[in-house]
Amino acid sequence: MRLLESILFFSSFLGWLYLIWSCSRFRPQIGKLVIGTLLGLLLLHALLEQLRWVMLPVYGIVILVLIGYSRRIRSNFTPRKNSRLKSILFSFLALLVCMLSWTIPNLLPPFQFTKPSGPYAIGVVDYTWSDPARTGINGAVRKLNVRIWYPASDQYTAPAHYIPQADLFIKTIQRQYGLWAKLVRDYQRIEIPASYAPPFHPDAGPAPVIVYLHGNHLGTRFTGTFQALELASHGYIVIALEHPGTAFLSVFTEDDYAPFTNHFQNLPDNFNDHNAVAIPIIREQQADILFALEQLHNISKFNQGSPLSNQMDRSRIAVIGHSFGGAVAANMLATTTTIKAAINLDGYLYGEYPELLPDKPLLILNGSLKIEGLEETMTGLKEERALRDRLLGKYGLELNLPKAGHLSFTDLPLYSPLLAPLAPDFKEQHRLINEQTLRFLQEHL
Repeated sequence: MRLLESILFFSSFLGWLYLIWSCSRFRPQIGKLVIGTLLGLLLLHALLEQLRWVMLPVYGIVILVLIGYSRRIRSNFTPRKNSRLKSILFSFLALLVCMLSWTIPNLLPPFQFTKPSGPYAIGVVDYTWSDPARTGINGAVRKLNVRIWYPASDQYTAPAHYIPQADLFIKTIQRQYGLWAKLVRDYQRIEIPASYAPPFHPDAGPAPVIVYLHGNHLGTRFTGTFQALELASHGYIVIALEHPGTAFLSVFTEDDYAPFTNHFQNLPDNFNDHNAVAIPIIREQQADILFALEQLHNISKFNQGSPLSNQMDRSRIAVIGHSFGGAVAANMLATTTTIKAAINLDGYLYGEYPELLPDKPLLILNGSLKIEGLEETMTGLKEERALRDRLLGKYGLELNLPKAGHLSFTDLPLYSPLLAPLAPDFKEQHRLINEQTLRFLQEHL
């Protein structure tokens, strides 16, 4: 709970207890003070923190207490003295209700990001780009939602929010997935430690470029924000793509959006079967990357009004990908000359690879957390292991993070403590991931 939420909760609980135990000793002056305090706190909370649906049980308690005090004051009725047993029972009931009311908001907390460690302030811009040369999964022109983080000047412009176009995004979740929209509705107002579209830092460019790729299903262009912020604070331009079809939801307009499509449904847990399905998706996402890099180059070269104008260093480009995005990152490294380094975050190495692999730097970070009931079920991984060894070559590095789960490489553990079993001690894991990522990029890019 936030500060005013907590104060409102405890004030209403204490007010409820006084209502139960005061009985014949009820004092109207105290009742009026409690009513004024709760109304004032509720108003301040609504104005400064804004109301949240997960706080509905707390609001219910506040209303119940207000009604109880109002009736006592208006009626000028002194009730008979309750028995001690009845007061204890009512207090126990109040405690159970309040414990439930406390628990629900804390299962979906309004989280904050750790301040990045780099010397630069951070800027954020968002784009939607259309590639007329390709069609998307619905037969229309291929569109891409893109978020770009970069080292910025200290000039403050406007706050940057965690979810781009949050109102439209959440409205579309409601339309596509129904009540699931309520799980992220309160996140639409979360601000990140960045400004929206400030000037580029005068001493940071031309800057190396990192393309960030999300994983399959739960990924979006903002679910790797913890890593993008850290990289941008150290002088990197980070361009996060949202691939329609493999992202959780890509929203362009109210009537134009692409939900997740499960291409791997009903497949046997065999690497070769999954790889056969993955190859055409990887080709499409590689085309997305090349198109996005060209768009960024055009902005850098021709759009003098953009904060990214003349700031891109095309000779230093790396790709970082989580899960399925990690396979795309490794594949891009092996099959193009554009990418100088790549990082695979806990992903299988799906894709097509040439017999003769270039000796280029690849970092593989594996989450090694053992979770009962979620043990490895994929078979046929000997070929994948052999491919890893070939790709790592002379400049590659593979590290296992013993306490990192698959979700530890994303922002998702911030969403709820219910995810802690899948990603324990996620703040420390985020720190380690950022530390290893920065060390690798500073050495090889």
